[in-house]
Amino acid sequence: MKDEAGGALRRRTRDFPYYRGEPVAISPAGWSVVLLLTALGFVCLTQPMPPPWSGDLARYGGIALFVILPLAGLALTARRHWAAMFHAPTLGDIGIGLGFALVCVIVSGLVGWAVSGMMDVAANPAVSTVTHATTADRVVMFASMVPQLVGEELITLVPFLAVLTLCVSGLRLPRLASVLIAWIVSSLIFAALHLPTYDWHVAQTLAIIGVARLVLTLPFLITKNLWASAIAHIANDWILFSTALVLTSAAAG
Repeated sequence: MKDEAGGALRRRTRDFPYYRGEPVAISPAGWSVVLLLTALGFVCLTQPMPPPWSGDLARYGGIALFVILPLAGLALTARRHWAAMFHAPTLGDIGIGLGFALVCVIVSGLVGWAVSGMMDVAANPAVSTVTHATTADRVVMFASMVPQLVGEELITLVPFLAVLTLCVSGLRLPRLASVLIAWIVSSLIFAALHLPTYDWHVAQTLAIIGVARLVLTLPFLITKNLWASAIAHIANDWILFSTALVLTSAAAG
């Protein structure tokens, strides 16, 4: 009980880093560097790697750079405070992350059902890859989701903090309005990055991925801890892909 109370107190006293100069201010030029390296990390993940990178080396090297480059940008600009988004997760942080994973599964399912009833939708090719893979390959794929989804949190929350800083420190907007703007803008960016995955189906991607991202960011908004939203994202994707495997096996049987 005492540990739970301490974790709740830590969550209440945390705040988003950087936007008000705590623990350090990042200048507009600094944010440009961080955003540029974050974008470069996404390119490394999604585009073919140059020689001698190939095969699994390119795949897992791209995932590593997807995580490392945004953190390198923060290290260049925030110096020793580069990990200010990361806190040792409390039981409460973990519970919030897992709870919102279930919320996201339910909300995504409802939105997907509604959208598919109104228009043709594109399937996620990763689902087919997982369902047709060997057991060993599935284990590797599920394990590799962990660092990749941490990278997806960075590619969402770095722009969130950049927009939050712009709104509060640059435009002098109220904190609540700034958080709402940063929440929506970062979710739209995340959804837009998924357009190639869904055959550039704009309505589907904005509706399903955009709404899912709004939900997955909520653990970070509550806890100010990237690990909480990463737990939500990892659990959400594991649930979705595991469900696809079960349904495929049932249909085949």
